[in-house]
Amino acid sequence: MVIKLNIHALLHQAKSEFSYAYDAHTLHLVFRTAKHDFQAVSLIYGDPFHWVRSENKAMSWVHDEKLMNKRYSNDLFDYYFIAIEPSFYRTKYAFKLQTRSQSYLFGTKQLKEIHSTTDLYGLYDLSEYFNFPYLNQEDLHHTPSWVKDTVWYQIFPDRFYADKPNPELKWGKLPVSNHELYGGNLRGVTEKLPYLHDLGITGIYFTPIFESPTAHKYDTTDYFKIDPQFGTNEDFGILVQKAHELGIKVMLDGVFNHAGYDHPYFQDVVIHGKQSPYRDCFYIDQFPVVNFPTHEKTGKPMHYQGIDLNYRTFAFTPMMPKWNTSNPMTEKHLLDCIKYWIETYDIDGWRLDVSNEISHDFLRKIRETSRKAKDDTFILGENWDSSIPWLHGDQLDSVMNYDLSYPIWKYLEHKMDLSAFKHVVTTYMAHTPKNVMENMFNLVGSHDTIRIKRRLKDDERRVKLSYLLMFMSAGAPNIYYGDEVGMTGEHDPDNRRCMLWHRSEQSHDFLSFSKQLIRLRKEHPAMSDHDFHFVDSNVLIFTKIHHDDQLCLIINNSDTETLCDTHLVSGTYLNLFTHQTIQIHGKISMEAYGFLLLQKGN
Repeated sequence: MVIKLNIHALLHQAKSEFSYAYDAHTLHLVFRTAKHDFQAVSLIYGDPFHWVRSENKAMSWVHDEKLMNKRYSNDLFDYYFIAIEPSFYRTKYAFKLQTRSQSYLFGTKQLKEIHSTTDLYGLYDLSEYFNFPYLNQEDLHHTPSWVKDTVWYQIFPDRFYADKPNPELKWGKLPVSNHELYGGNLRGVTEKLPYLHDLGITGIYFTPIFESPTAHKYDTTDYFKIDPQFGTNEDFGILVQKAHELGIKVMLDGVFNHAGYDHPYFQDVVIHGKQSPYRDCFYIDQFPVVNFPTHEKTGKPMHYQGIDLNYRTFAFTPMMPKWNTSNPMTEKHLLDCIKYWIETYDIDGWRLDVSNEISHDFLRKIRETSRKAKDDTFILGENWDSSIPWLHGDQLDSVMNYDLSYPIWKYLEHKMDLSAFKHVVTTYMAHTPKNVMENMFNLVGSHDTIRIKRRLKDDERRVKLSYLLMFMSAGAPNIYYGDEVGMTGEHDPDNRRCMLWHRSEQSHDFLSFSKQLIRLRKEHPAMSDHDFHFVDSNVLIFTKIHHDDQLCLIINNSDTETLCDTHLVSGTYLNLFTHQTIQIHGKISMEAYGFLLLQKGN
């Protein structure tokens, strides 16, 4: 019988997300095949220089063969996984594929049938084998150990808390405008640190706080000065000290892709043109720099839509001229900023705005500068797409994990069915290195997105489901300020409303839920395990396992009460939210948008 194989589905690449050093001794390998094409896949591997002479004086390669684990299966593919520890830090390897009647060797050149052991390799010839030349210590991921266990809280400073509110603008006024300053400041954040500590927060991510003419502060004027709207550099130093005393890390937002229009370097170019010593700090296509109308009093750009600008910018706004980071003056200016805030104020991390538009070369310099200033500094990137090229250990430690946000959003919005959700999430798990996944910055909302509550039609039952999926994922969860008390809002600027501090305005049920979820995350290592073990059912069910800690999450993502098939997870469980022991057998009825977070009994 001839077995037809889908050879086009076979995929592996050395030194990629399919082949990477997990730690100083361990190599992770992933191999993709078409779904159900093979009964088993094994790894054949050994040191390329380790050959011995047998009794018949023939030279033989010293190697091992180990069965790989079919770790993931989506609608199209099976993904086989193995972790090995090469004895001499080097390894050549290939994959042995087994059908019911035939064995194959898959290496770098082709798929070939194996008829005898002589088909595996030739004398001193491993040219068809993949190569991981050496597990170099310098090339490992050195993400700080504290990152993966952090619970982040994102603060938009002007709208969080004001120790002395703006008397000219009522706190909480609607609608919100991005041109309004509500008075939130750093002293206000310091005053509310006990609130964050009580919530369970262990890391604060600030949107930009450096001097800038706007409320959003993504157009920096002075990289070394706290915007006076928020306070002083000394206020910030006190905040960091107080946060650290409570075990809370502090991460700043660094806008190093572009400057603000008012930045003195750029203004010098505007005024002096070709004669400016800073002309090459930016990408000036032609002079004069300004080829659009400006405001008579402020000198700010106006009516520029549709005009081809004479300089490169972020998006198409003249307010944000793009830095030329290969210029020595630019490089020094921005790297001095990186070093200054770490060394002077002991910050713990940088979130890099528009990191995917910054050169890989400059990202490496940011990392090197940060680590020299403080060896456990965290480098987070704002990448909205698949980001493996940035996550090889030499640039970013992590990115804002929209790869996971998208399927969570679409599934809970009913724009993606259960089968598609499992397919997309399984693909994400298979294609994401484990040492990357465990340090991801997970989120269901931010200052750049619609509030999660509004996205889900202001239904807190559904928001709880989004938080459960985020907190049950490998990586560090992030709460966008106010989500925990039920804040809502459309896209920017409505998603940047003033924080609700009056108890009468808060959702105490969701606040209690958030606290409990954070506590459970810290108590149950299974919640942050790498894998969702999806269970076949008419509703979303998956298990998470870490040694003896075995959890099961059941979600009814429906607006009607549903009879849920739980045959495959029957047993005795502890409900982690009610602390009741329950028996799961066969089918159970669950209310609309209901959930059960369960711990398997002994």
